[in-house]
Amino acid sequence: MENGGINHETNHSSADEGYAPERYSATKDSFTIGEVVERLRPEFPTLSVSKIRYLERRRLINLSRTRGGYRLFSSQDIELLRYILTLQDKEYLPLKVIKKRIEGGGALTAGDSAGDLSRVLEDRTYTREELADTLEIEPRFVEELVSVGVIGRSGELTQRDAEIARMALEMAKYSIQPRHLRGIMAAVDREAALFKQVVNPELRSGDEGRVAEAMNKARHLAAVDSRMKELMMANVIDTFAP
Repeated sequence: MENGGINHETNHSSADEGYAPERYSATKDSFTIGEVVERLRPEFPTLSVSKIRYLERRRLINLSRTRGGYRLFSSQDIELLRYILTLQDKEYLPLKVIKKRIEGGGALTAGDSAGDLSRVLEDRTYTREELADTLEIEPRFVEELVSVGVIGRSGELTQRDAEIARMALEMAKYSIQPRHLRGIMAAVDREAALFKQVVNPELRSGDEGRVAEAMNKARHLAAVDSRMKELMMANVIDTFAP
């Protein structure tokens, strides 16, 4: 893949290969890596054996092993993994921040309030390195997104930028690279300029209430525009079939 996504482990030992459940079935107190993936994948669809190995290499989890080298998870290990994945995949915290939280004795159960975390994260910002760490990609992918103006337009990387980068990473799986997003960004700029023209009298009024109303109008126009483009795109895609 051209985006430089990290291949977490391409040359590993045969231990855990293919999950090996037939050779090392779990006891009631321990679980194999394959069983853990199967158990957590409904909550975290992108979870893989290689991702768990990567988290272990980063020392976020510390697993016991059989004599043959197979990883075994306790129930507490599974809860810790669930906690890490929640912070990483749903709250977008970088791994080094998660590690500090764990080392600081933070709660390690899935009962943590996602709402509380979300409120904390609404105003958070990232360095380029932190965002790359969060997405588990090479920093150059983030650099490319910044250089084409897709993220970082405010001068810093926000939570919204993190979401955009995630979507860009998904598109990169289909060989649509950051440089290809220039046209999309240019179209967004043109539409935003049109919306600004509509609400500009209120924006320039100097009245706080009118400015707030103008911003709400602009957001409404953006929502309508987004839905309209979604439907237009669906119509166009329907013509793809011969």
